[in-house]
Amino acid sequence: MPRFRCRLCGRGFSRQTFRADRGQKKPHINAACLDLMVACVGLRQAARVLRVARRTVEHRFAWLARHAADFQANRLATTRIAGPFQLDELETFEANRYQPVTVAVLIERRSLFIVDTAVGPLRRKGRMTPHQLRRRAAHEARHGRRPSESRFAIQAVLSRLGDVARAPILLESDQKPLYGRLGRRLLGPRFRWRTHSAKARRDHRNPLFPINHTNARLRHFLSRLRRRTWCVTKRRASLQSHLRIAALWSNYCRGITRRTRTTPAQSVAVARRRYRPEEVLAWRQDWGPRSPALPS
Repeated sequence: MPRFRCRLCGRGFSRQTFRADRGQKKPHINAACLDLMVACVGLRQAARVLRVARRTVEHRFAWLARHAADFQANRLATTRIAGPFQLDELETFEANRYQPVTVAVLIERRSLFIVDTAVGPLRRKGRMTPHQLRRRAAHEARHGRRPSESRFAIQAVLSRLGDVARAPILLESDQKPLYGRLGRRLLGPRFRWRTHSAKARRDHRNPLFPINHTNARLRHFLSRLRRRTWCVTKRRASLQSHLRIAALWSNYCRGITRRTRTTPAQSVAVARRRYRPEEVLAWRQDWGPRSPALPS
């Protein structure tokens, strides 16, 4: 591979210096690994399909999550999205059902562009049998009472919304009062809140259909969000990493629907065209505004 030297600073470099897969021994599996991560496949099964060690897939999963976060941040750094936006939470669990987790999802309504996601712990609630109550008490005696951090997850996505949205900011959601309180506190006079009933039938006529559909798609794409599955997330941080990977693929590589090739990122003018997985994973994104630009 040819190397070059900068005449100004005297440093040597090559084309690989600017590649996102620099230092990797098997860069050819990156695009396939991205596709498998959003095909409802667990890490072990992905390793079997790719014919690599499970540890290799775990390392590549962590790298994909970091790259996806940097890629999204760089694309949104110079763009303002007009909205309107929709916000909702879905619930899953980590390790066992006595450790629920809330997942806050924020999207642009018309394009289904995933602006941000955040996760936080919850305490198990709802109707439980006497046996389940005893098991929850035993779990809390061993690990302590589980905190409810839905507020912090919502605060994280709304703070992100303030950075990327164009005023006025219209947010649609169900009637949970926390959304309105945090929105007014974080976004000030720019914030507009429109509520809809969460008890209405969840079909295409429901005003909250875009966010409900997005949450359903996330459960379809990510193995750790499926109901009644063995692919249970062990740590919240891994769930957040998986959500970032899903946002990268859904926003820039997949059409809004299966019948259109226009991606959510194209619809909100964040990207000029639809990108292949090999393209979004090609160049470094950890340099912020100095990162190499994607081809037009």
